Formats: sequence, structure tokens, C-alpha cells
Amino acid sequence: MPIVDLLQMQQHGSKHRYKIGLVSVATLSIAKGVIKSASEVDAPVVLVVDADSSDLELLPSIEMLARRSVNPVAILAKGVHNSEQAVQAIRLGCNGLILKHDLPASEDNKIISIATSCAIPVINKQALSETFIQIDKELEAATLQTIRQLPDTWHKINKQVEQATIDFLVNLLNTIEASGKGQLALEECETCQPVEHLIIYNTNTDATETAALAKKGRQVLDKIPGVRQTWSGYSVKADVGYQWCWLIRFANRKVIDSYREHPDHIAYADNYFRPFAADRISIDYELVGADEEK
Repeated sequence: MPIVDLLQMQQHGSKHRYKIGLVSVATLSIAKGVIKSASEVDAPVVLVVDADSSDLELLPSIEMLARRSVNPVAILAKGVHNSEQAVQAIRLGCNGLILKHDLPASEDNKIISIATSCAIPVINKQALSETFIQIDKELEAATLQTIRQLPDTWHKINKQVEQATIDFLVNLLNTIEASGKGQLALEECETCQPVEHLIIYNTNTDATETAALAKKGRQVLDKIPGVRQTWSGYSVKADVGYQWCWLIRFANRKVIDSYREHPDHIAYADNYFRPFAADRISIDYELVGADEEK
């Protein structure tokens, strides 16, 4: 099923009096084990990556695993300590943030402002203690204890880590009374789907200048908070109604307004795009893939 709104998942846990596991996933083997254990006991879970490590590199694969889950999943970046990390975590698929302790107030407020513009919750200490339980060192210790006798292939190591994760989490999810709450949470929590902003257009200038304008746009628009990726392109066939296109992926539908109002978007659109592309059509689509239609 799709990834669900983290704030609503938190509220669901509070309403139904159970804890939600925040599970640190430093490897894909652990992430797979978390997803399978949650499925086994029908529990919501949150996959947590460390913003200060190489964990962010795993996010595309972690997001794919989450979207194929049959239970509600959210993805959280912890230890975020600057606005660049916040933008990158959201770009790569996180739908929640935990800030690093003792940040300067100015940086704290800046990150919160970015997250708010993207409808991404920042989880505070009170919520962590009341609704969530952080599962990190205990899982790591239990997993390492299990694979003390190393097998002879990487594949076998990964399978052992995955199974050790399942064995540990099934018991823990039962203990925190999250078992049996997954399908109920799916019914009560909104899903988080990416949105594609599509523009097809013609320009009043030549192909070389149009391509240069598009290149500049990718450099500018790709950095706006909530934008996951940008593409620009041109028609394969010469005899079509519109020769050029933009495809911009937003983290969720609430980014549509913050993107349009962002000063970098306004400056690019007013100075580099609209004067050359009066003939255009734009529309936003919320995406649903086959892995969300189980």
C-alpha cells in the first residue's frame, strides 16, 4: 500500500493507545525485515534513516519497499541539522523529519519553515516519548548477535540480517500493542502520493535558446523544497502540436502551492519562461502505480 501521512499515523497511535516503532534502517536487509515483520503482525511502522550518514543513499530503494508494503509505512529522516539536509531528505522520499538537538534557533526555524511549506511534519521530543518508540541499538545488538557465525556469501548474510530483524520486531511490535492496528490505520490515514506537474509548450525562439532556457530552469527549479526531480524535453516527432515539455515531480499535492509561490520559481517563470512560452498547457497529476493497487 502507499506511504501514509506521518502526522496522521502519530495521531492514530495516540487515539488508539499504542506505540509506533521508529526503526533505524542502515541496510536494505533491515528495511526488508521491518516491512515483513509489520506485515506479519499487521502493524504500522516508520522507517528511519540518519541524515548524517550514507543512509540517504538508500532512500530510493527504501521508498520502493515501503510502497510495496501491505501495511502503513512512513519514512523519517533523523538528525537533520541544516536546511540542505532537510531539502535533500524530502527530495529523496522522507515524509517526516527529526531535527538534531541543540540547533541554533535561526536554523531550527528555517528547517521547520521548509518542512511546513512541503506539508512534512517535524517530530518533536514530546511526540517521540508519547507516541513513538525508537528502535535502534536494541535491534542492532540482536541482529549482530544472531549473525555472529558469518555465512560464506553476501546473500546469506543479508538473509540472516533480514530474518533476525523479523524475529526481533515481531515480539516488540506485540509488546508495544501495535499489532493488529495496520489495516485500521490505513483506513484512517491519508496516503502520500507524488504529484507530476506537466507543462507542454511551444516557444517564440529557436531550439538552441529554448534548450538553454530549459537547462537554466532545471538548475533553479530542482533546488526548490518539495521538488523531487525535474525533467525538460522535446518532441520525438516534428509534426505534433507542442514541441517542448516540462515534467516536475512534487513530494505531494500540498507542494503545488508552495512551489508556485516560491520566489525562485516566480523569478524563473517571469523572466525566462513565460516571455518565450505563451503557447502552453499545464496540469498536475497525482500518481498511482501498480504497486499501490493491491
